[in-house]
Amino acid sequence: MICGMKQRILLVAVLLWTVVNGFAQIGQAGQKVVTGSQWNIGWGQFEAYATPAKIQMTSVHEGETLAFELKPNGTNQYSYAAAPESVGENPQIVPQGAKVVVKNQEGLKVVIFYDEKGRIENAMFWTFDSPLHNSKWFVIPECCGKYAIGPAPKAGEPDNRERVTIGQLDITFRGVRVDYEVESLNDQALNIITIAPGSDLSGTWYATPTASGLNLYECQKDQYGQFTKVGRTMTLYHADPEQGRWHFASMAMLNRCTLGHYRKSSLRLMRNEILASHGYKFTTKDLVDYFTSQPWYHPAESNDHVQLSFYEQMTVALIQAEERKPDSERSPIEEDPLW
Repeated sequence: MICGMKQRILLVAVLLWTVVNGFAQIGQAGQKVVTGSQWNIGWGQFEAYATPAKIQMTSVHEGETLAFELKPNGTNQYSYAAAPESVGENPQIVPQGAKVVVKNQEGLKVVIFYDEKGRIENAMFWTFDSPLHNSKWFVIPECCGKYAIGPAPKAGEPDNRERVTIGQLDITFRGVRVDYEVESLNDQALNIITIAPGSDLSGTWYATPTASGLNLYECQKDQYGQFTKVGRTMTLYHADPEQGRWHFASMAMLNRCTLGHYRKSSLRLMRNEILASHGYKFTTKDLVDYFTSQPWYHPAESNDHVQLSFYEQMTVALIQAEERKPDSERSPIEEDPLW
């Protein structure tokens, strides 16, 4: 009896603490959205206000205010709803009533939105603890890697191309390493980097992806904050025998905004490279041909032990969601190499 009384007292105390501190918790411990926490969905940043009855998400970027609500629906999920018009306009991420789940796994807190068929449609993640999240660190994951200037030489010819290594916040060219900064707007990193003085690549560059690397265009910002292409242009070809062209997709969960940069043909390779990096054995001829030509690819005898991280699972699901989007609603910035 005394033990039962202590348990009830403890339960009441926990409930009171929950109401006072204003957060909604679902599922396992740590799967919560806290009042004041900020969440990024790629095209915008939102701040949470949580009560036991709902979680209200309101945009914090410039322009017209956007807002939506997550209403508890059972013990481990929410349903998507519009916030009152007085709070802000609904961004219509998913249909009204669609399932939303919050997860905290492998150090990543993420709000997952599902479509009417139960497929992952979109996701937003907590800004302040997300490794390589471009909104926090101002990193462009898809730009990081080892590159060469110019296309690969023909078989048997020496490879004398100059090399460029782009790290998370630095770039190395001709033996000189300098830092670079990423331009951002509304807490979203743009594909524009400014390389510090001291390098032959110093200056501001607009980077657009290609199936084989990056195109770089030197640019400058005008008095209105707009960037105009000027001066040099350059094509960087992916040149890393230890990692594939799309290796960044296994480094962190990418958002739909980033994935929208690519053609669907590249998205398919990106999605399957995540599997290939774990030794997945393909049976589709074009994928077999493509990956067996990569020096880093080592297929396993079977796929029974292929396991993806939570980041990778989420990225695969978000790539599939982007691939489902009609071509008429997509505007990828991916280009062909300049030469």
